[in-house]
Amino acid sequence: MDLTGHATDYLVDATFPEAMSRFVDHGRRRWPDAHVNGRPLPPQPARPWHLPEPEGDGYPDIVTFSSGQEMEDFWEENGYALDAAGEGPYAVFHRLHPTVQDGSPQAKEETALPPAGHYTVSLVTPDDPSTDPFSQTVVTDFEASLGDAGARLRTR
Repeated sequence: MDLTGHATDYLVDATFPEAMSRFVDHGRRRWPDAHVNGRPLPPQPARPWHLPEPEGDGYPDIVTFSSGQEMEDFWEENGYALDAAGEGPYAVFHRLHPTVQDGSPQAKEETALPPAGHYTVSLVTPDDPSTDPFSQTVVTDFEASLGDAGARLRTR
């Protein structure tokens, strides 16, 4: 499968897990039968959704979103793409950056690391949000979920 989708990158403070809970609620309102990480969300949660524990394998963790099993199947064939209804799956890739101790070799060699306890996040939408209304809605919901906790990273 060819790589598809459009990434919008962010640097988010330690409140990222709470922001993701709010973002999942946006997805639930968008799609009553929403699937997160390939599984249906309960319609009315007894408690807030929680970000899964990091896998710790050195790769970014991912949270995926779709409207239901039909879109999950569409995703397998088409990747991040818009369906006939003008909607598509999207995902949040994230990585927590650990504390770097002053004076450590890593601190001296890698001065471009984000501040300790911050997350680097990529929101991958089906299309470019500057030209696609659905993708723009997803970005708007994500940024509303972040509040003041995140900043969009500039890309070259």
